[in-house]
Amino acid sequence: MMRRLFFALLTALTLAACSSDPVYHGMTTKQKETYAQAIAGEYKGTYVVIYNNGDSEDKSVKIGNSQMAITDQTMHSVLFRDYPVSALSKVVTDPALAEALASAPNVDIMTAYSFFDMQDNGDVNWGFELSAIPLTLHYGGADHHLTLALDNGNTYYRLEKASLDAGAPFSNQRAFQFSVTAIYDGDTLLQEFNDYWQNSNMFLIYFQLDK
Repeated sequence: MMRRLFFALLTALTLAACSSDPVYHGMTTKQKETYAQAIAGEYKGTYVVIYNNGDSEDKSVKIGNSQMAITDQTMHSVLFRDYPVSALSKVVTDPALAEALASAPNVDIMTAYSFFDMQDNGDVNWGFELSAIPLTLHYGGADHHLTLALDNGNTYYRLEKASLDAGAPFSNQRAFQFSVTAIYDGDTLLQEFNDYWQNSNMFLIYFQLDK
């Protein structure tokens, strides 16, 4: 139920962001620099974790006082601070791995962002491409060099020029979502998490911006 409400919200935001006949064109380097400067900064929010171990209703955990940082065009990066990888312990099936994850420290996720195109009214489509999370854990008497595969469905967000001019770049987009799709130990797949549209094992997290 929670995931349906969440995606209904995302769909509503996406539809609201669409105009009847938008005209798109590329952006100059100067325009990208200007827009990047407008969105650069530290953002406070809450991590909302929605998970399901495959045989229960969706559950959620909220972690407040979280932060997201966005750099200017020189670095063009988004940094999600203190990503709670320990929450994965709720859905992994290997008991030893679950125990190790439960005590794992939070990690920072660094990812690059891009400006895709601009409308004639100055609104811009913007998004980020997620990288996998490397994670070394000791369990079962050995060190394991894990990789957490991430995905956000190639989602992009609209930056409204009016909001940028008002100093509130994401006022029309309050959440940035992504999911863990699999855990690997080297090249070995340990566990795959199913599509979050299905009533099955999944782990979805989104960063909800403070108002």
